[in-house]
Amino acid sequence: MKKILMTLMLILAVFTATVNAATYSDWAEEDIMKAQTGGILNSEQMQYDMTQPIKRSDIAMLAVKTYINVRGYKIGDVTSHFTDTKSPYPEAAYRLGILYGTSDTEFSPNDNATRQEMAKIILSLKAVLNDEEVMLPNTPQSEFTDFATMSDWAKPYVAKAAADGIINGYPDGSFGGTVAVSWEQAIALILRCTDLNAMGELPTIEEKPEQEINISGYVGTVSHGETRIKWNSSGTKTVTVTQARNSYYEGDIAPITETYSATGYIDITLNPNRKYTISVDGVSRTFNTAEVAPVGYDAIKATYPTTKEMADPLMVTITVPVWRLSNGNKVSSTATFFVHNAIADKVKLVFEEIYNGPEKFPIRDVGGYAWRGGRSEHNGGTAIDINANENYCIYNNGTVIGKYWKPYEDPYSIKPYGDVVNAFERHGFTWGGDAWRNPKDYMHFSYLGT
Repeated sequence: MKKILMTLMLILAVFTATVNAATYSDWAEEDIMKAQTGGILNSEQMQYDMTQPIKRSDIAMLAVKTYINVRGYKIGDVTSHFTDTKSPYPEAAYRLGILYGTSDTEFSPNDNATRQEMAKIILSLKAVLNDEEVMLPNTPQSEFTDFATMSDWAKPYVAKAAADGIINGYPDGSFGGTVAVSWEQAIALILRCTDLNAMGELPTIEEKPEQEINISGYVGTVSHGETRIKWNSSGTKTVTVTQARNSYYEGDIAPITETYSATGYIDITLNPNRKYTISVDGVSRTFNTAEVAPVGYDAIKATYPTTKEMADPLMVTITVPVWRLSNGNKVSSTATFFVHNAIADKVKLVFEEIYNGPEKFPIRDVGGYAWRGGRSEHNGGTAIDINANENYCIYNNGTVIGKYWKPYEDPYSIKPYGDVVNAFERHGFTWGGDAWRNPKDYMHFSYLGT
């Protein structure tokens, strides 16, 4: 959970749009330039292909920034309650009453926003901006040919937005409620219900980690997660953060060191199963972060299958987003495999984190459940193998499965401090690369630690 601080600075001078490489349709140019001038789109987003579908998290960002621009309000500390996104914008949109989650605890930030969702969002945003209620029809009706097939919650919003002339249907008479909305379409729809001020690029929401450590007097262990590291001395300091794996073969995998220049504090993400040494101005502290205990460990172990006939009914098929390498370029794709039903949602979250990570780690092959006999955790669908050839398994008896492990040479090899290991360990998995004596299994992630 995080506390979120947003500080709004009103800039009254007109902002001049910079030359950009954005891709958009001719009809959308005026709206996009207006959104940039108003700070709704920042310089990075102005490099996007605006004809592509927009995700729910990005819709939340556009809506919240529009609210900031028009109302000029400061939004104070907010504690996020969504479990599947760290971005502050979905929580801010939720609290403003503009956009809600797909459940009480999930926002589904990577889902494409749909036209029926946009009808509700723009009406809610307009109402919030004008301090009024959304006046929906008691018995929603519409001439759209597909109106009867729409979600019941969406019908009054679609009918109202269409009647108000905010959103239109297609030439064939349909509305297309589940059709994905593009960036340029979303921007145009938002601008139809408000007038932006010329403000320039708005400041982003500052996320303040809940966990703080003052290393000047700190002793003990810490939790993993986003953490603010503080120190007592004043002025700009050079800060070094050394991260070592707290593994079975301590020292077998070399530590890594990152250097920062900061005044007063730095915000970093502490990963589980690590030993950290942080040095500031001659003060150095070393501490460990614990492993994440698998949720439902006892329940899974108690019903762990001992035959293929027992295992098969416990397995489910999941499809996850992955990056593939094609002619040296990373392209978006999917992978499908079997896992134990008790960890299916958790595995999906792991792969979403890998997919959205800065590495865009490419996945050639991934395996989950496979009945192998013996003691393999793949028998129970609680183990995952990734890129088997480039992340080999070495047994003490000399048996080798795969070709090699070259984490800083081959893009398919898993880095010991990279996105793949971090994501799995944050969700309770153990990495076979250094977790036990035999074998060293660099491709392998185990949920039950065996």
